[in-house]
Amino acid sequence: MNAAAGPLRDDWPHTSRPAPWALALFLAMVWLVPFDSISLPVSLPLDAKLDRPFLVLIGAVWVLSLVGVKSVSRLRTSPVHWALLFLLLVAMASLVLNDAMIVRLNEMDLALRKLALLFSYALLFVIVASSIKASEVRNFTVFMVILAAITALGSIVEYRTDYNAFYTWISHVLPVTPAAELGAVDSIGRKSVVGPTIHPLAVAMMMSLALPFAVVGFLTNSERRTKILYALAIGLMIGAALATQRKTSVVAPAVGMLVLLAYRPRRILKLLPIGLVLGVAINVAAPGAVAGVTEQLKPKNLFGVLSTKDRQSDYGAIKPDVIQHPLLGRGYESYDQKKYRILDNQYLTMIVGSGAIGVLAYLSVFASILALAHRTIRSRDPERAPPAMAAAAAIASLVVGSMLLDTLALPQLPYLICFIGGLVVVSSQATARAGRPGQAPAPATLRAAEVPRLRPRFSTD
Repeated sequence: MNAAAGPLRDDWPHTSRPAPWALALFLAMVWLVPFDSISLPVSLPLDAKLDRPFLVLIGAVWVLSLVGVKSVSRLRTSPVHWALLFLLLVAMASLVLNDAMIVRLNEMDLALRKLALLFSYALLFVIVASSIKASEVRNFTVFMVILAAITALGSIVEYRTDYNAFYTWISHVLPVTPAAELGAVDSIGRKSVVGPTIHPLAVAMMMSLALPFAVVGFLTNSERRTKILYALAIGLMIGAALATQRKTSVVAPAVGMLVLLAYRPRRILKLLPIGLVLGVAINVAAPGAVAGVTEQLKPKNLFGVLSTKDRQSDYGAIKPDVIQHPLLGRGYESYDQKKYRILDNQYLTMIVGSGAIGVLAYLSVFASILALAHRTIRSRDPERAPPAMAAAAAIASLVVGSMLLDTLALPQLPYLICFIGGLVVVSSQATARAGRPGQAPAPATLRAAEVPRLRPRFSTD
C-alpha cells in the first residue's frame, strides 16, 4: 500500500484514538437513548441527566488527547467559535443585568441550569471541531445516517403499535421517567410519537437534520447496493417525521431540500420519480400519517387549529416583557414556560429572554456555519463538498424550524447542531489548507482502493 495512505488507517472507525470513539458513543446516545428522561441516582451540582457525566467524560478524554505526545487533536478557532462565544456572553450579560428581578421571581435556578446547558452545547462543538480529522468527517455523517434510520424505524413502530422501544429497553438498565407526551393524544387527535425524546417535534426536527445527509449520500454514490440503503434510510426518515403528524415534519425537510436544489438542481430533480415510489412506501409503513399532515396544511385548517392559535397569541403575551427589556431581555431562559405559557418558537424565547441582541447572537451561530459550509461547497472538493452541502441544508431547516418549536428546550437538537457545526469547521479548514501553495494533497486524491469501506466514494456535479 502507498505510504500516503498511512494516515487513513488511523481514521475513525479504524483507529484506537479515544476521542473520536467517545464522540461516536455520545452521538449514538443522542439518537437512541432518551437521556433527558433519565435521572441518575447520583448527586451533581446540576440535573443528574445522563448526558452531563457523559459529556464530562468526553471532556476529560479530549483534554488528554490535547496533551498527549502522539495526539492529532488541536484547538481550532473559526467564526463559529466566536459566534458561540458571543451567544454565551449575551446570555450571561442578560442574567447579570436582571439578577435582582430574576431572584425575586424565583427563576434564577432555572436560568442557571439553562445557561449550564448552553455551555455544554458549546463544549461539545469545541471538542468535535478539535478532535475529528477532516478525513473522518464523511464516516461520521454515514454513522449519523445509520443512527437516524434506526431511530426512524423505532418511531414508525411506535406509530403503528404504540410500543416505544427506546424507553422500554433503557428502563431495564437505568431509571427513566416516561415523557409526558408518551402515548398521549393532543387536542386535535394527533398521536404523540416521541421516539427517544420527550416530544414529537424533536423527532420531526431530528429527521429533518439527518435527511440531507442521506439524500446527498444517495446522490453521490454510484454503487447500487449503497444507493438502495440510502434510499431506504430516506424513506424511513420521511416516514418517521410524518408519523409525528406535526407541520414541522413537512416544513423543515422542505427547506432542506430547497437548499440542496439550489446547489445541485439537476441531481435533485432526478429524485422526483424515486420520491413517488417512497411516497407509496411511506403510506404503507405509516398509514394515515401523510393524510394527517397534509390536512393540517390546508388553508382552512392551517390557522384554525389550536396549536396555530396558541402560537399567534404568544406574540401579544410576551409584548410587555419585550418592550420593557428590548435589547438584552429579562434574562436568558428565565422565562419559565411552565409557569407562564409554552411559546413553541425559539425566536420568541430568545427575544423575551435575551432581547434583540440575543436573537442576533443565536442567528449568528447558524450564519457562521452556513458561511463556512458554502465556502467548502464552492470548492467542489469531492471529499468535503458533499457533507458540507448536507450540513448547509440541515442548518437551514433548523433556522426555519426554530419558528415552530423551542429548539434549545429539546437537547437532542442543539447537540446535533453543534456536532454538525464542528464537522463543518473541520472540513472548511482542511479545504482552506489544501488550497494553499505547498500543502500536501488532500486524502481525496488517493486511489479508491485505499479508502476504507465505511467511507463510500463521493462525487460532485
